[in-house]
Amino acid sequence: MEEILTKDMTVGAIVSADFNRAEILENLGIDYCCHGSDTLEEASRKQHLNPDDVIARLDRESAHGGSAPDFASWPLDLLMDYVLKKHHRNFHLYHDGLLQLVEKVERVHGGHHPELHEVRKAVEQSFYELDKHFAKEEQDVFPHLYEMYRAHSEGRPSAACQCGSLDDTVKQLMLEHDDAGDTWQHITELTDNFTTPADGCASFRLMNQNLRQFFTDLKEHIALENNLIFPGFLAMEK
Repeated sequence: MEEILTKDMTVGAIVSADFNRAEILENLGIDYCCHGSDTLEEASRKQHLNPDDVIARLDRESAHGGSAPDFASWPLDLLMDYVLKKHHRNFHLYHDGLLQLVEKVERVHGGHHPELHEVRKAVEQSFYELDKHFAKEEQDVFPHLYEMYRAHSEGRPSAACQCGSLDDTVKQLMLEHDDAGDTWQHITELTDNFTTPADGCASFRLMNQNLRQFFTDLKEHIALENNLIFPGFLAMEK
């Protein structure tokens, strides 16, 4: 049965049910990850859009399908595997190289584009914070969630979480997601939506392409955790 979208549904729930909708909302400027708890009506009004028009566009463009995985049907342990093996692994492999590229572009073009100094500082700080955030998930939170999943599957109690209350831990992680999203939204504005100026070189263009891709991947990562993984385990705990 086809889902009927309404204005009082949260944008996080709308995307979680079909991740092909993420690109549609993205094109409309609607934040579906860090502000996924906004209703469609609230999110639309923030962008000065008519929510009925947004629903019509979602219905029309979603009808053509897309290539996004059906994350909502995946078991929670598979979702965590995906987050760790795609998002965490890619961050560890590539963030140093991306920061070096940002620093190179800042050195070459910072004199004529002083906003690059702030871009470099924001990227550097974000990577530092994300590194700590990912370490917390990898070393404490996700091992406990995997244990919870196994215990639930085997019909036994799970071991206590070394990170404390799961509810409190999730709230803290989601606050850190909000901070990361706000920082990358600021980077988006500083770079004029990752637009390379006329005097920009190939490295400048590559930097913007890679920054845009990083933010796109970060939004998928945050949306998966905020809207599927964390709610799923909180419901399991209850």
